Amino acid sequence: MKPSYQRFRRHTAGILGIVFLISGLLKLVDPVGTMLIVTEYFKFLGMTFLLPAAKGVGIGVACLECFVGIGLITGVLRRTSAIVCYTLLGFFTILTLLLWIKNPEMDCGCFGQAIHLTHAQSFWKNVVLLVLSVIAFTPFKEFGAPKGHKRVAAIVASLAIVLAAVYSNSHLPVVDFTAYNWGAQLFASLDDNADEADFRRAPILSFSDAEGVYHDELAAEGRVVVFSVYDPAKVDWTRLEQQYRSTEGTRAQPLLLVSATPEELAAYPVPQDITPYFSDFKTLITLNRSNGGGTYFYHGEVVHKWSARHFPGTFAEDMADDPVALSTRHVTRRRLTAQGFCVGLLAIFLLL
Repeated sequence: MKPSYQRFRRHTAGILGIVFLISGLLKLVDPVGTMLIVTEYFKFLGMTFLLPAAKGVGIGVACLECFVGIGLITGVLRRTSAIVCYTLLGFFTILTLLLWIKNPEMDCGCFGQAIHLTHAQSFWKNVVLLVLSVIAFTPFKEFGAPKGHKRVAAIVASLAIVLAAVYSNSHLPVVDFTAYNWGAQLFASLDDNADEADFRRAPILSFSDAEGVYHDELAAEGRVVVFSVYDPAKVDWTRLEQQYRSTEGTRAQPLLLVSATPEELAAYPVPQDITPYFSDFKTLITLNRSNGGGTYFYHGEVVHKWSARHFPGTFAEDMADDPVALSTRHVTRRRLTAQGFCVGLLAIFLLL
């Protein structure tokens, strides 16, 4: 085989590897969002018995995509990576063709919640990648042996992916791709002076009391911390009550939003002096990926979010701080974390 064609194959494989790595990372940074995508696939395929495993399957597929990407980029285990690449692309090409034909109301989730494609776009994207894989791996031999330093790069990058998976599974997403991301303005907070584009972009946080009367405006007035429970059966109610109480006496008004009916909520230990409000599962899991997590609004604008496990001990100080400064500080830190991880991963491939 000519050296020029061999280099062309390696470059093509590298392009495939980059696509797989990006796709896996975008799923990995938002495991709850990936779980929702996998859940839709299981429902579409009639495999509802697998729904309890949706999150684990989502994380596993995301990690597999990342490992395949690393293998194709570095050349480590390239034959094995090529086989897995063929298998994944073949499976998802058939699956997205079925989605295109059946046209269910769901997102393909090819790039997590970051990039949304139509079923047709998703199918043709897989066809293009399948063609590239044929170019990269035909003939299916002479893959060559990677240099020693590339093995080190593959090992270090794989460890970084594992650490990212562990971190993402216990924290809120470093990058928020939902409608309720930092800086988003609630629909209920917009006035008549807002332009049409603002109204189209503004997310609606809709919730009602036990009598069915809606109170969307409560989250759009002053400083408000919304504690959202999208699965009341799995939330730590003792910890949630402690966090709710910690907001009392501060400048923020706490609100408890639950995905349940008043009759269903009666089975859970909600203190009588806490007034619950009711919303739907999709709204609350989009608002905050953490079950029982808190979202801080200032006049309807998302200032900050906390997971249920990492609610701050400095909450009173945070509420006394300027909302703009608080938001800027935390957004900057999260962006630096995400950018630092990406730059570090790139440095591993280029320098090792």
